[in-house]
Amino acid sequence: MNSISKLMVGAVWAVGALCTACSDWTDTEAFTVNETNIQEQNPDLYARYLANLREYRTTSHKWVYAWFDNSEKKPYSRAHHLTDIPDSIDVVSLMYPDKLVKSEMQEINQIRDEKGMKVIYDVDFDQLKTIYNNMVNEAPENEPVAMEFRQFLTDTLAYSLSLANKYQYDGICIKYKGRLPIYMTEEEKKEYKENENNFINMVNDWKERNPEKMLLFLGNPENLYEGVFILDKCNTIFVSGETATSGSELSYILAQSYLLEYGQKYGAVADVKNTNLTMQAFGQWAVQQHFENQLDAVGVYNVASDYYSSGYNYKNVREMISILNPSVK
Repeated sequence: MNSISKLMVGAVWAVGALCTACSDWTDTEAFTVNETNIQEQNPDLYARYLANLREYRTTSHKWVYAWFDNSEKKPYSRAHHLTDIPDSIDVVSLMYPDKLVKSEMQEINQIRDEKGMKVIYDVDFDQLKTIYNNMVNEAPENEPVAMEFRQFLTDTLAYSLSLANKYQYDGICIKYKGRLPIYMTEEEKKEYKENENNFINMVNDWKERNPEKMLLFLGNPENLYEGVFILDKCNTIFVSGETATSGSELSYILAQSYLLEYGQKYGAVADVKNTNLTMQAFGQWAVQQHFENQLDAVGVYNVASDYYSSGYNYKNVREMISILNPSVK
């Protein structure tokens, strides 16, 4: 099914005709534009294009999420700019959500207001656990860490969740790998359940206070114990395929996640740096039917790593998107 509404056709064809002589316009992906040239050559046409692009967000299509490394605060390359990621990306997650500088905020507002993209960030349980464990292991023997993990989790998570309103993010993605409870002792299971409940209940409370914001899940939903209810409140449930080397391995990961009851609410994430699983192969796998359902969304980790593709920028990611959401012919 063609995913781009017919209202895009006129603007896209006109933009193509205008720019056929420009080498930057060799990309076949539906929403690729050279903003500076279009704005200078035909501002009205570009304004119509942006309006149609925003309308496209409301049409039926596979949503594309991208995780963007924004650690460079003084950009020296276009790969460091949010405004250069492909227009067909619906949601971008910043890998460093705090301490945003003025230029970052300006670009966030630009892609949100002009292109209708949403901007989110991750809240990672396992990362917080690793940080705490490192604190404990590195503490001097005569100065052990007095704070228990539960208090550390509560304080740190409260701050992480506060960033959503501080920087006006459109939502969060909770990352949770966890462990299979069946392999734990009773004491380990008790601690595991307490930590999970603390994490999930705080996220649930945040969601209830911010119903307009997106909530995503990324990780291993099968490892949720009593907190599995949070999946019902998620826009999309992602399984992690960053290390998968083939489509069959992705299918196995998907099968292990027990997501059948959520129908088209699930998606998969792959890493653009993974040379064993190309973006093209990922796209071809993602459009297939899985357990009598279609994936609702896909995610691309480390998207900026694809900026310097041969031929044109973000070549592999754009080709993957074209497989997912073919252009109107």
